[in-house]
Amino acid sequence: MTRHTAILTNMLLSLPLAAGLLCATASASAQTAERAAIPFAFTADHQQFPAGTYEVGRLSDGVMSLCNLDTGRTQLLMVRLEGGRAIETRGRLTFLRDGTQYSLMQVWIAGTDIHSELVVQPKPGQAMAKNNPVARFEIALK
Repeated sequence: MTRHTAILTNMLLSLPLAAGLLCATASASAQTAERAAIPFAFTADHQQFPAGTYEVGRLSDGVMSLCNLDTGRTQLLMVRLEGGRAIETRGRLTFLRDGTQYSLMQVWIAGTDIHSELVVQPKPGQAMAKNNPVARFEIALK
């Protein structure tokens, strides 16, 4: 067997193994996705989202996906990981309500000690100008 034939044979034998590992990684990351029914329109990373059912998943240390299950539209969000806390028993989304505007601020995934904070944070404005309190609240992930 020539050297070129041996290299080609090794590559062909390695290809199914590599494909299997890639598929396993994709299914493992899909298991960290959680769902939430959000009853109001909101913004995240300066993007507008309608009310609906969403699936939230962590793609990497700095990127999360937010998929509207009603429309099938998926958006990527830039996040900053914060860790070092106790392991969360329930996942949740933290929103900021400023007047009538809602903004996604944090994503907590159950079973981890890490939460993700959106890099782009809104500036309190409308409610502060009208002397209304800015409120933070949470929606549970399922």
